[in-house]
Amino acid sequence: MAKYFFLPRRLAKRRPELNKIGWRIESWGIGALVAMLRRLPLERATRFAHRLFATFSGGKASKRRRRVVRNLYVALPNLNDAERERLTDDIFGNVGVALAEIVHMPDIWRDRATRLEFEASPEIRFLRQRGTPAVLVTAHIGPWTLTNFCAGHYGFPLSIVYAPESNPHMDELMFELRSALPVTLLSRDNSMRALIGALSRGEAIGLGSDVRLDSGELIPFFDHPMLTNTVPARLALRFDCELVPVRAQRLPGGRFKVTLHAPVRSDDPSASPNVQAVDMTTKLNRHFEQWIRETPAEWLCLARRWPKEVERASEAAVRQRAAVGEPL
Repeated sequence: MAKYFFLPRRLAKRRPELNKIGWRIESWGIGALVAMLRRLPLERATRFAHRLFATFSGGKASKRRRRVVRNLYVALPNLNDAERERLTDDIFGNVGVALAEIVHMPDIWRDRATRLEFEASPEIRFLRQRGTPAVLVTAHIGPWTLTNFCAGHYGFPLSIVYAPESNPHMDELMFELRSALPVTLLSRDNSMRALIGALSRGEAIGLGSDVRLDSGELIPFFDHPMLTNTVPARLALRFDCELVPVRAQRLPGGRFKVTLHAPVRSDDPSASPNVQAVDMTTKLNRHFEQWIRETPAEWLCLARRWPKEVERASEAAVRQRAAVGEPL
């Protein structure tokens, strides 16, 4: 995760001895915000967090904001400049909304009869045949953390991988918040053995696989190659189990819907595991593309996704079309 949320990274690089002080200050600030959000009802907390993060988290010249804008050039090239700026503000606002939802997870689960609805494809086998492993995959879109409530609703064991924060104080806080989920939490570092163990026991695991991975496979995402994590598909193939896309959506009135989609399968089961894994991951990316197009403001794309040459080419193409008056 991010080394800093709000403090300048250049200062941290020039004066590494300030890291501990910076981490402490930042954890105090975020801790105070979390305490405030806890005291507010969910709907007011999400509105307040959206305004706060949209206003202060994405300064016009910030590196984080430029990353979001570059991702939008690639994924949504038909936006004009004004639309792109408004969407970027909204994306940062929804980072705050996601935090408020994480803070209120105990309340959401307590009020699940009125706040949560669940839908599962009838094709899913592991829900009917208990003791059958499964690999659940989601993307950082909308209230994605709430996808994990499916384990509590359907009553199956689920181990999920989370990315630890660089700031140890923030890591402790976020672990405490995530502990409200009805799952086993596994730190991303050295988690593979635990994941394999869970699948070997006939349990489900949960992963987020929409981010760029330096050691991933180049797989199309919005028609451009992106280094993509194929581990979820490879694990599903290794354990002969289902690869299930899971999506959480925001509904009016502080309600949410969690959907377990039909399992993703290879078109050619006789192909090599590598070919099948790429095929299945490509299909997962298509799911994510559809979700992003439906709710682009809820795509938490604060990190770089594509190679820099793809970003530059996409931005140049958009600007050239705008310069000659072509419709975007």
